[in-house]
Amino acid sequence: MANIAYDPLIISQPSRPFGRPGGVLRRLGEWRRRARERAELARFGSRDLRDIGLTPADAAYEINKPFWRE
Repeated sequence: MANIAYDPLIISQPSRPFGRPGGVLRRLGEWRRRARERAELARFGSRDLRDIGLTPADAAYEINKPFWRE
């Protein structure tokens, strides 16, 4: 079982869901990129998937993930 250390600096910091002030735009860009890449992956044929080392099941798993999931 892992030991969890108490760190008052981590616990006392306010929560920032998107990090630094510019983080919102960065996060939106990241989500847009993921959605675009997954849409492109959906257009790949079985030969293309083999070329990049993915099975159709791997591709389906990635394609069906929501854009906000890494």
